[in-house]
Amino acid sequence: MGELEHLIEENKRLTQELKQRAFELGVLYDISNSISYTLDYDDLLRRIMDSLHQIVAYDICAYFVIPAEGRMKLSVRLSRPIARVFINEVEEKIIASLRNLRNQFISREDISTDIKGEIVESPARGQSIKSSFDVPLFVGDKAVGLLTVASIQDIVYSDEEIKLLYTLASQASIAIERIQALLVAEKSKMKVMVEGMSEGVLMFDETDELVIFNSAAKQMLAGDLDIIGSIEEIKKYQRQKPYKLDLQVEKPLAHIVHVEGMRIEDEERRFLGTTVLLRDVTKEREIDLMKSEFVSLVSHELRTPLAAIKGSVDNLLDGVVGPLNDLQNECLVVGKRNIDRLARLISDLLDVSRIEAGNILLHKQAMDMTEAVRDVLKLFQEPARGKGIILENQIEGVIPKINADPDKIIQVLTNLVGNAMKFTLEGGTISLKLSLSEKIIRAEVKDTGSGIPLEDVEKIFDKFFQVTRTGHQAVKKGTGLGLTISKGIIEKHGGKIWAESELGKGSSFIFTLPVE
Repeated sequence: MGELEHLIEENKRLTQELKQRAFELGVLYDISNSISYTLDYDDLLRRIMDSLHQIVAYDICAYFVIPAEGRMKLSVRLSRPIARVFINEVEEKIIASLRNLRNQFISREDISTDIKGEIVESPARGQSIKSSFDVPLFVGDKAVGLLTVASIQDIVYSDEEIKLLYTLASQASIAIERIQALLVAEKSKMKVMVEGMSEGVLMFDETDELVIFNSAAKQMLAGDLDIIGSIEEIKKYQRQKPYKLDLQVEKPLAHIVHVEGMRIEDEERRFLGTTVLLRDVTKEREIDLMKSEFVSLVSHELRTPLAAIKGSVDNLLDGVVGPLNDLQNECLVVGKRNIDRLARLISDLLDVSRIEAGNILLHKQAMDMTEAVRDVLKLFQEPARGKGIILENQIEGVIPKINADPDKIIQVLTNLVGNAMKFTLEGGTISLKLSLSEKIIRAEVKDTGSGIPLEDVEKIFDKFFQVTRTGHQAVKKGTGLGLTISKGIIEKHGGKIWAESELGKGSSFIFTLPVE
């Protein structure tokens, strides 16, 4: 090859290298510029991983960061189908490297892993990790992460590629330091706000570890032994849906703490932790008890004179004291109807009083829920036919007998179906469904009625609460105690009851009972 040809080839090579360097620097600039604005660890990892393959060849890229707080995150990206054994090898190598850099034990169980790409179970014959390169991430003089590229091919990383990786790692370290500083500042602000709240506040992370516990909560939960016991009691409910309970605390003085817990989830519905609010409701409960006792006393006292009035009106209507003209008869019929309504209200008030006092008596025996459902639906067959409503019996599989008070459970079913009848228009459907799952019987009364506003669903079981539902029919008002009584009966049987509804799309009232 002549000197001229050699110069042309060398010029081509240098031009190509220059284009490659310009491209790599352009990508590096885009990544650095992108991560300089992010305020989230996951977003930081995603931006780096999505762009890195443009400047460095790899089969596996892994990014591990130890946040100032919260769960450690290991993100892995695969550029081709890779055997799981190689991924595990890279993961173990990263953890071992960071243990040495930090002189700290890091448990595999404390790390959440996110892998994107196709995983194969078995490697091809002779395959192994042949090339890898690690770049540590530092905040100050402390290692906070590691960026690793690896390949099952024999790749020699050039000095330029290594420099690019170190430059990128430096930019990532600055971003991590900024995120950590922001989190510390936000935590400090939140701590001041939480400490100033009159309500007790507890926050648990995704591992159920207590991370926030303000002064008001400490005061409500009393001495050290009580605090430990009370927190353990609250933690039993951590993984449930929003929950409420009253906690009896005995020291230094007996008092009642109302607990409300709310699950915290991310956009992908992954569990992040729980926020718990505490309120001292001792005086409220004492007032409630006095009101219940007063209502119970008055109701008992009203029963005797009411029975006498009812008897007198019945005698008059039966003609015991002589014939009545039409106007007199009509007035007495109206009076009797209201006496009966008052008697039902008194009976309901007494039931609520017994439930609140814990004095409700259950006469348990072997009960066939399937038979109870059939009996209740028969009871409403004629009224439903008169309103043009379809009643459906949906029993799934074989439902075993339960140990329950048949009268009380039938009372609940009757109340739920009766409510559905009130709010279902002509041509609608009411279904009563029974199913069994893991020794729990689930009963559901579903209607195609007007539905319940979302803000009223949780209040529906409160005393005297009545929903104003939309619709074209006049609905006869009840006492507003039927659902309260139903809730007390189901909970006394060790079950749960709740409502699900959407305005304009009907409602479902569901309760569960254990199969003993």
